[in-house]
Amino acid sequence: MTRAGRALLSIFFALAALASTGAWAQSPPAPIPIKEISVEGNRRVQEAVILGRIQTTVGSPFVPARLADDLRAIFALGFFDDVQMRVEEFEGGVKITFVVVERPFIRDVEFAGNKKVDTATLQEKADVKLGSVYNPVEVERARERIKDHYEEEGYFEVKITPETEKFPDGDVKVVFRIAEGRRITIEKIVIKGHKGLTDKQIKKVMVTQERQYYILRGTVQRQKLDEDVERILALYNDHGYIQVRVESHDVVVDREKARVTVTVTVVEGPQFHIKSVDITGASVLPLDDIRRQVLLKPGDVFSRSRLRASVDGVTRLYSSIGRASVDVAPLVGQNLEDRTVGVKIEITEGPEVYVERINIAGNTRSQEKILRREIPFAEGDLFTSAKLDRAKQRLTNLGFFETVKTSTTPGADKTKIIVNIDVVEKPTGMFSIGGGFSSVDSLIGTVDLTQRNFLGRGWEVAVKFRGGSKGTLGTLSFTEPWLFDQPLSAGADLFDTRRIFDEYTQESLGGDVRFSHPFLDFARWFLSYRLTSDTISSLQGEAAISLASERGERVTSAVSGSVSRDTRDNVFTPSKGNFATIGTDVAGLGGDSKFVKFSGSMSQFVPIWFNHVLAGRAEAGYVFGYASKEVPLFERFVLGGPNSVRSFKFRGISPVDENGVKTGGTSEVLGSLEYVIPLPFNFRIAGFFDVGNVYGFGTKFDLSDLKYAAGPSIRWVSPFGPIRVDYGFNLNPQPGERDATFNFSVGSPF
Repeated sequence: MTRAGRALLSIFFALAALASTGAWAQSPPAPIPIKEISVEGNRRVQEAVILGRIQTTVGSPFVPARLADDLRAIFALGFFDDVQMRVEEFEGGVKITFVVVERPFIRDVEFAGNKKVDTATLQEKADVKLGSVYNPVEVERARERIKDHYEEEGYFEVKITPETEKFPDGDVKVVFRIAEGRRITIEKIVIKGHKGLTDKQIKKVMVTQERQYYILRGTVQRQKLDEDVERILALYNDHGYIQVRVESHDVVVDREKARVTVTVTVVEGPQFHIKSVDITGASVLPLDDIRRQVLLKPGDVFSRSRLRASVDGVTRLYSSIGRASVDVAPLVGQNLEDRTVGVKIEITEGPEVYVERINIAGNTRSQEKILRREIPFAEGDLFTSAKLDRAKQRLTNLGFFETVKTSTTPGADKTKIIVNIDVVEKPTGMFSIGGGFSSVDSLIGTVDLTQRNFLGRGWEVAVKFRGGSKGTLGTLSFTEPWLFDQPLSAGADLFDTRRIFDEYTQESLGGDVRFSHPFLDFARWFLSYRLTSDTISSLQGEAAISLASERGERVTSAVSGSVSRDTRDNVFTPSKGNFATIGTDVAGLGGDSKFVKFSGSMSQFVPIWFNHVLAGRAEAGYVFGYASKEVPLFERFVLGGPNSVRSFKFRGISPVDENGVKTGGTSEVLGSLEYVIPLPFNFRIAGFFDVGNVYGFGTKFDLSDLKYAAGPSIRWVSPFGPIRVDYGFNLNPQPGERDATFNFSVGSPF
């Protein structure tokens, strides 16, 4: 008999007992009151939890149907193997007692026999919580999850048997006994029934592979094999085979060799070409603009992915003018006689759409206003996809978040839209005491205290000290990116540096104040004033003669102004967009230095394939003195080292005088081209080509006189700072120059 049957039977006998005492002799029968409700058999589950699930209360009339519902509700808690009810006469009414038999609790989980998969992974896959109620159904589900994981790893012979061992108090230990068997690997993949596409084309889109790196055999994973079927169908659909089907995908296991053969049988059907492409419903935008978004042309082989891309392009085009409610419906008509399709794109333009609400989630530390001020629209503004893309870009470039996701949902009506922004914050503060090595500064010790989002208000505060065999650096800086809640960035820096070069030692003490403000969509102007005291001392060898006029202290009072435009998708690891800047420094508002310096640079990042990036950079500068003053030594141009012509050491490119002393130059040109390949775990490798030179002080400006470098580069954004290794070959070495140079740094060089 089932538990529910036993409960109903107990109610029946209780009613019979009451009838035999004459309680039901009157007609119509008077309601029988419930005088008391109790629970028996519970050890861990509190009585209040059990009684909290029932509808019957003390004082209410005795209703058998309601009590049957209460029995089911208690059993649904999942804590009990059995629930029964006892009804007794009690003080002029009845007493209801719920008798429960608790399920045991899981006190321990063990895995026995696993060698190929570690216990921690099995615990994660099983997901059996210690202290939870033992439920055979959940244990069986855990067994299936473990089995699925083994099969994903290629262990199709695995056998998993869950067992329980009881403790004296009734609790249990669950033991999964595992016989792993052999790892079954793929001998070959056989494609049948294909004519229009080759084996190579089909196998290329499959995750299931015969070989990995020509040595390791692939493994069969059922889920991925099912997904491969969808990939094959999508491939055929993109080559005009819109009636294709995968008739079967069989796995034949050779138990003796522990190998499998995967056979995929394809029924291709005919290939279809495009006969016509029609667009209807367009009135707001010119038809030619819409056609430019459509990637399908008459005569082309039909492709579903290109059709989807066309629909997305038209949708984004309308969204860029505020028509986010546009409905773009693609219709495909087949003509089996001539194997063509007619594509019709129906557009329902809809009204202009305005932002009804902006929902921001995930900002646990950052104040909401520092996110909202980066969003180039507010509630009530016209919505465009370009503004949403710009919002994501600006929030990403703050550097406060691991991820930034943007999405939209329909608003109250077709004229409204809700914008959702979900962020995942990352640590923005850093305190570190450590050291590193670079080919520029040799060994360095560092103490850094930096917070890029101080108090969650977006303030940037930094205190840094770095010291090594080549010098010391101490800085204190503060930046308020939104002064007076306006997009006006203001900041100040104090610094004290000492650098030891081969020819001389330079010490600088000073500070600056700076301001910047955005304009247009991607542009920003910068204005700053700096006051420094620079001292040149300890001139060595011939430099004591050549640079004698530079010896001593010099005060520089300079104003700097610049304009930049930045469309990079990520300022830290860009993959597309460009960055351009042009600026001028003017010294002479007091102090000893009088010079004017012009500089400009531009970087371009172009994604190509497989997330690879082609990056190019061009840079130029010119400086001159006035009022009978020469350009100070520390304001002159030099090249070489990281981020320069990498076949030379730091400051390795400079004009030299008749004594062979590097004097620095008054003009420079620099160009660089890189092919960057991102790798897992924040690694990137690159091949580079650099070209550039420095002119002035006896060296004539001549663009045919250039230094060259080419070579490989490895970068890693590690937990303790960026690591970069460059090896540059000198493509045109001159007498006295090295054939190649190795540049290496750990930490942030200065």
